[in-house]
Formats: sequence, C-alpha cells, structure tokens
Amino acid sequence: MPPIASLPRLSRILVLVPWVITHADEATVDEVCRRFGISEDQLLDDLSLLVVCGLPPFSPGDMIEAWVDEGRVVINVADYLDRPLRMSRWEALGLLAAGRALAAMPALAEAQALDSALAKLAEAIAPDEADAAETLAERVAIELQPASPEILGILRDAIETLQRIRIEYYSFGRDELTEREIDPLLVFGTGPWYVIADDHKSGERRTFRVDRIRSAVPAGVTFERPAGFDPSLEADRPLYRPSAGDTSVVLELAPAAAWVAELTPHDEAKPIKGGWMRLTLRASHTAWLVRLLLQLGDQIRVVEPETLTAEVRELATAALARYKD
Repeated sequence: MPPIASLPRLSRILVLVPWVITHADEATVDEVCRRFGISEDQLLDDLSLLVVCGLPPFSPGDMIEAWVDEGRVVINVADYLDRPLRMSRWEALGLLAAGRALAAMPALAEAQALDSALAKLAEAIAPDEADAAETLAERVAIELQPASPEILGILRDAIETLQRIRIEYYSFGRDELTEREIDPLLVFGTGPWYVIADDHKSGERRTFRVDRIRSAVPAGVTFERPAGFDPSLEADRPLYRPSAGDTSVVLELAPAAAWVAELTPHDEAKPIKGGWMRLTLRASHTAWLVRLLLQLGDQIRVVEPETLTAEVRELATAALARYKD
C-alpha cells in the first residue's frame, strides 16, 4: 500500500465527519466518495481510523462510531464532543500566533475580520489564561516566505473577478524566464505562496510559486471558473502534477543521498543491494536533475534515460573548461 499523506487526510476527515452527520440522508458511499474525491477503499480506511480516536485508554468507539450500513455512511459522536471545550494557554497561543501570521499576509482582504475573530478568541478565554496567552503570543513570530504584495493582490483580484493575467515566470526546473497567460483559480500558502491556474502556454492546470512571478498584468480577457473546481481538494493535491509529456527517470541513490526521495515527488522507491535505493519519477524537464546529479557526484547513478547522462557529461565538461580558462 502506498504511503498516505497525513495532512491532506486529516483535513479531509475534519470536513467529512460534520458533513456526514449533518447530511445523514444524503451520505451514501457513492455520494461521500464523489464529494470528497476519494475511492471506497480510502473511505473505509478513514472510517477505520475514526473509530480508534478517543480518550485514554483509547477504546474503539469511545468518541466516534463510524460504519457503512447498506450503502450509507453512518457516523455518531459521543456526548463528550457536545460539551463546550475551554482552550488551554498553549492551545490559545497556537491559534493566536497562527491567526496573527495569517492576518499579516499582504493584500489579505479578510484581515480585518480575522483580527476581530482573534480579539473575540482572547475575550472568550479565562482571564488568567488570556493574559498569559497574549504575552506568550507576542513573543512568537510565524512568517511565510516572502512574495510580492502587489502580485498577491493582483492574483486575488483576478480570482475574484475571473480575469486572465499575463505573467513573467522564472522556471527553476528549466532555469529560464518565460511569458505566459494564466487563469488563476486559487492562491494558498504552505511556506511559500502558490497559485493554481489554468496555463495557456502548456494547455494544462499548473501550480506556480508566487515568489517566482516577476510581473503580472491583466490580459484584458475574462474566463469561466471550471465546473466542479473545489479549492479545498485542489490545495491538498501534490504540488507537482505529472503530464503526458513528462520524461520517465530512474535513479539509484546511495544511503547518503536518500534524502532526495523524501523531497522529490516520485512513483516508486525501493531498496536495492548495498543499502542503495532505486527511485522512479517523472519530470517535465531535466535541467534541475542535471544540477542535482552534479551536486551528488558518485552518490547517485542514472539508470535511464541515457540522454540525462549525456546532459550531465556535457555540463560537467563545460564547467571544467571554465576552470582551465
């Protein structure tokens, strides 16, 4: 079984549970799978996880009961979850600090509403805990990697008004600056800021890093939002989206280079002799792979394609020639 991405799965379950409870009549297996973009096996795995969520000693069903009955999904929650909960100092700190980081996002139209909600949160906490949480929160800084406030504002406006925009984008993989027109659909942050957009240069839906957009201007054309586009599902998808034109690559990694598999989206990673690992992946371009291969030297081997080996040899020869000059 392939590894399960824990954060997207948690986000899905947190939405799935209240939806099923409040839409009991509609919650058929087919409808739940369709609505949340999962298979029946994934749904059953999620329900199996729910029933072992509880309080010590974590007996199944202590807090949540979940099962499938004649094609319908049934979820019941224990009375414990109906009781109002009071945040601890540390829970309040985490929420206040994260909320303030989001409120500081450049061009965030909802900043005022968020500030109001955070103020209400502070008021709702017990007075002694609120003072301590406020003091601690002031000592904590959470920063997302920088992106141009102007470009973020243009992207947000374009999403709101369905305006196509023309951008100059630096492609790290190709090491080149390209011009393209995109229909922006969603801006989100996971450290760096990203925009999901339909790209007219490639004819595909792509994810772009906002800090690599050098300029952005309206193209003077509107677009229609794609039917069935779900922002919550799109943001949970892997940042790299394989396409039919990708190159299939097979690499062998020494133990010291195993970190490459942790940071690189791939189709398969399996151990081979000597503690090495064989990594199979797809790449839309190989310039970044060439740089990686030169960096790792004898800690990485190319199995296929042969053209990748030739690219590495060509770049290495050019680099050595510069030293001679």
